[in-house]
Amino acid sequence: MKELNEVEKTTFIFSTHDPEVLKYAAKIVKIRDGMLVGQE
Repeated sequence: MKELNEVEKTTFIFSTHDPEVLKYAAKIVKIRDGMLVGQE
């Protein structure tokens, strides 16, 4: 997936609480109860 993102400019959207997955994210959007509560 990382190669597809870099070469093909493909966007992936994940929903996770796993810090091992989060560390690969270029951008993190936090949502609580359907509302945007933060971005990193």
